[in-house]
Amino acid sequence: MALEAINEIKKAEDKAEELIQEATAKAKEILKVANIQAEDEYNKIVESANLKKSETIKKAEDDGNSEAAPILSKGENEVIEIKNISEDKKNNAINLIVERIVKIHGNS
Repeated sequence: MALEAINEIKKAEDKAEELIQEATAKAKEILKVANIQAEDEYNKIVESANLKKSETIKKAEDDGNSEAAPILSKGENEVIEIKNISEDKKNNAINLIVERIVKIHGNS
């Protein structure tokens, strides 16, 4: 009877050891799958964030270019107007400047 009890205890210990090993293996597998899923989710989030960043930068550049276009156009038109000043106006401006310099320095 004692030998039977010892054998039963031994079987129970073996079964318990087997269950522990199975549980450990399952836990490792669950962790492995969870890590893979977490990494996949992380990569999706990073990819989504990078896409949103690119879209935001593109929109900001487009908005900036839209705002700058009329300013640049106005500046280009002003440059053209300045370049197209008539000779009479240039001569009048030169004479005015010379006249003021002479008046300031008078009898130099």
